[in-house]
Amino acid sequence: MSSKTLLLYVAICTSALNSTALAAEKGKLGLSLDISVEGGFFNPTLADVKVKKLVAGGAAEKAGVLVGDHIVKIADCIIPGCPADDAKDLMKKNKGESVSFLIKQEDGTEVIKTLVAQ
Repeated sequence: MSSKTLLLYVAICTSALNSTALAAEKGKLGLSLDISVEGGFFNPTLADVKVKKLVAGGAAEKAGVLVGDHIVKIADCIIPGCPADDAKDLMKKNKGESVSFLIKQEDGTEVIKTLVAQ
């Protein structure tokens, strides 16, 4: 193996290691949801999403989300009708990334809450 080939190989390996080391850390939104779905096993869509539990000091609590709130939109995905896989992907955030919810509170008021993953 020539010295140029060896240097190129080392540079590629170092780059790959640095990319792996810099991978973003998964974040948490700090809430548990009660989810109803429609459409069956192969193509489920969200019918209703209700906040069941909050993590003390978590992102949802900090944003002002309350137990009992109904989520009617995740980013631009409207509930009912949002495909379950889309909703899941929209809520997968790395630390520091955010997602917005349109929430209908128990008194009927609709508010937008933005959660920053911790």
